[in-house]
Amino acid sequence: YALKRNGYNAHELSEGSIALRNMTGKELRKKYIEFFESKGCLHLPSDSLVPDDPSLLFTSAGMVQFKPYFIGAETPPRARVVTAQKCLRTDDIDEVGDAVHHTFFEMMGNFSFGDYFKREAILWAWEFLTDWLHLPQDRIWTSVYLDDDEAAQVWLHEVGLPPERVVRLGEDKNYWPANAPSRGPNGPCGPCNEIFLDMRPELGPPDDPPDAIAHDSNRFVEMWNLVFMQFLRGEGGELTPLPTKNIDTGLGLERVTAILQEAPSDYETDLFWPLIQKMEKLAGVKYGSNEATTTALRTIADHVRGAVFCIGDGVMPSNVKRGYVLRRMIRRAAIKARQIGYEGLFLHGLAPTVAEMFEDAYPDVANRLSFITNVLRSEEEKFQKTLSGGIHRLEEEIRTAQASESETIGGAVVFTLYDTYGFPSELTDELSRAEGLRADLDGFERLMEEQRARARQSGGMFADVFSGGETSIANLQKAVNKTEFLGYDTIDAQAKVLAILHNGEMVEAAQEGEQIQIVLDRTPFYAESGGQIGDFGHISSESGVVNVVDTRKAADIWLHDAVVASGEIRLDQNVEASVQGERRIAIMRNHTATHLLHAALRKHLGEHVTQAGSLVAPDRLRFDFTHFQAVTPQELRAIENEVNRHILADIPVTKKVMPLDEARSRGAMALFGEKYGAEVRTVTIGDVSMELCGGTHLERTAEVGLFKILSEASVAAGVRRIEAVTGQGSLEYVHTLEDRLREIASRLQAPQAEAVQAIDRLQITLRDMQQKLSAIQGKSSQEEATQLASSAVQVDGFKAICAQTQITDANAMSALADQLAARLKSAIVVLGSASDGKVMLVSKVTQDLVDRGFHAGNIVKVAAQEAGGGGGGRPDFAKAGGKNPAKLASALEKALEMIRKKVD
Repeated sequence: YALKRNGYNAHELSEGSIALRNMTGKELRKKYIEFFESKGCLHLPSDSLVPDDPSLLFTSAGMVQFKPYFIGAETPPRARVVTAQKCLRTDDIDEVGDAVHHTFFEMMGNFSFGDYFKREAILWAWEFLTDWLHLPQDRIWTSVYLDDDEAAQVWLHEVGLPPERVVRLGEDKNYWPANAPSRGPNGPCGPCNEIFLDMRPELGPPDDPPDAIAHDSNRFVEMWNLVFMQFLRGEGGELTPLPTKNIDTGLGLERVTAILQEAPSDYETDLFWPLIQKMEKLAGVKYGSNEATTTALRTIADHVRGAVFCIGDGVMPSNVKRGYVLRRMIRRAAIKARQIGYEGLFLHGLAPTVAEMFEDAYPDVANRLSFITNVLRSEEEKFQKTLSGGIHRLEEEIRTAQASESETIGGAVVFTLYDTYGFPSELTDELSRAEGLRADLDGFERLMEEQRARARQSGGMFADVFSGGETSIANLQKAVNKTEFLGYDTIDAQAKVLAILHNGEMVEAAQEGEQIQIVLDRTPFYAESGGQIGDFGHISSESGVVNVVDTRKAADIWLHDAVVASGEIRLDQNVEASVQGERRIAIMRNHTATHLLHAALRKHLGEHVTQAGSLVAPDRLRFDFTHFQAVTPQELRAIENEVNRHILADIPVTKKVMPLDEARSRGAMALFGEKYGAEVRTVTIGDVSMELCGGTHLERTAEVGLFKILSEASVAAGVRRIEAVTGQGSLEYVHTLEDRLREIASRLQAPQAEAVQAIDRLQITLRDMQQKLSAIQGKSSQEEATQLASSAVQVDGFKAICAQTQITDANAMSALADQLAARLKSAIVVLGSASDGKVMLVSKVTQDLVDRGFHAGNIVKVAAQEAGGGGGGRPDFAKAGGKNPAKLASALEKALEMIRKKVD
């Protein structure tokens, strides 16, 4: 209905009109859930896109949240369950934009945990498709596993499907996991049963039905997959029947919605179309006008859905793991928008449409909309800066490659764009392919690995055991037992030397001046973890003393990075291990203050605030947290006062080890992305804060002293950072401020108490001088505008100005172009200037001429290419640059020539 309503030609099905072709995706989701609730299934909400499964980046299927039920580790709330699960898959992200691929999608699923099995799953699927959706029965086909006679008999004898429409396929198509019987993995598995709709029945029966079902996806569209989990694969591939058989099914909401709405693809349904429509208006383009535009609009619609739901589930843009996937989707969408001529910020403006489209099923998106839009806007702004430098460099390299008839953008270029401009390698490749070139990604990877190797080599004198990777650490674990940590209760302890490492190799002894790593059987030294840095101190024996300059962990082994200060240290010696007490106390002040700061941020900014990283050092603390805008000075003052109020209250700080479930039930905050065992350590500060934390802390809050915030800033899209000091650090900060104020007053030649008034007087003088200068510049600008207006040429009912100006400031040039266009009413203005060996161009097109098809971005792009550069922009206004001032005149002539050709 979306296509018909907007004037497109829908794909007409030749037989059997689908009665529910106007059913929306929302209605389909609702009907599916209602149907299976009528069969006794419990409707459970969608799980987060961030699964409670360390093996997965995202929830990629409806069954992910039910893994504990399938393997018997937990008991489900009911044996029959139905869900509409939001999913994200990025294996084929580069293919998104065609008719079939998506990143974010919804999987409708019904599940049985030892209850109903094949017969019910098949009969209910048939009932829903034919009685509830009214799909034509004579066009439904199914594929079953080669030897799954049980499923085939249900289709043939109970459903009544003709034998020619029940095909048999092998384990690569009809088994879960695919090829499990022959290749594994070991674990629960079973045959599956796929259900298809024939979209071209007028072609008659296929010559080879199994081959057509398996490979002709344009004709036979898969709607539903029923997985019959009935075996346990063991060593050697032996399949043992499970004592409890399970059902896991998946019906693609987007795909079935497209079938019901007779849409050529999922993108022409109400699950995507509102986003495409909005982007059409923003970019001034039309879906279906050409392949590039259609691909771009599909990609944007897909990626904005994925980005909105990712951020709504707590994922933040970054350069690693989930954050990298999110950042890549946002940047791909921005690139696609640029390819159709739109360079402004737009994703945050599409987020409300996504929230509205899904508000019934996923109200959390609407509830977090303000946060989501701000994260998107921030990330878009950052990428605009990346693009401004990287895109021009890439365009230059593309032109160079084309001029030399090369087919490749070199790996060194790809690396430079990534390393210098932050330009993603996959986008370099994508833009290069659009110009008929190929990016050397293998060469890029080689250079990246060389850079990583250099980083490892410069990692410091104690990097050896860690740079050796898992193998070195595993060998160390075989040689010594885990370290017993005593640092919660003492900073001095008797211990025994279990291992000495020099240059990554185990040695019997170390002499004065050597840099080593020492492993003790027990230690009071805290090893760097959870943002808290490692302890310093010394280890002494009867034969020598070593200074510990850092402490780190490799698995359960504490490594003391040290330098032998005197004598020697030997294997198996008894030693005295002592932590630097004052340094440890300073670290504890900052760590306890960090917990108080976290609580104050959540109180004054909102419950959406969560920790996104931290550093607890002796001289300062650094706390990263999720928040969508700068914290105001008033909010910072309130937060600072809140923390100091709790410090002055002298609240006890209690630490306790308890089961993880108990800690969570008590409201303890866990860090996002951290893994916890069955037993956890909690740090509780009265009724102010309770967090899971393995760090060292004070006994009472009053020991923190004064808490003082030094700075607040952005470190990533939607992530802010506060740096602060406590104790002696606060006093030193106050002394620094006093010294600065004294210096300022001295330079102003005023008493300290009158420094502000002296600055006010200077600013008044400066404003007066600026006003006089602006008046002079304004007069000059008016004179030039008059002169340029008189040079306008008449072109088919409007005027065109393609001229050089002496103005070299970009903003001033833009203002002059706007002024000329306003004066001439109906006009195209192209201005150029040369300065410092560079060319700057701006183009302005009045709205009446935009409506006639003139595009400022296209005009200025052609002119810039003549001057050895590139650029573009909106239909009404655009900027560009070049590298050859000698070509400025011919560039302006090219612009006028293009305007006249457009008229012709």
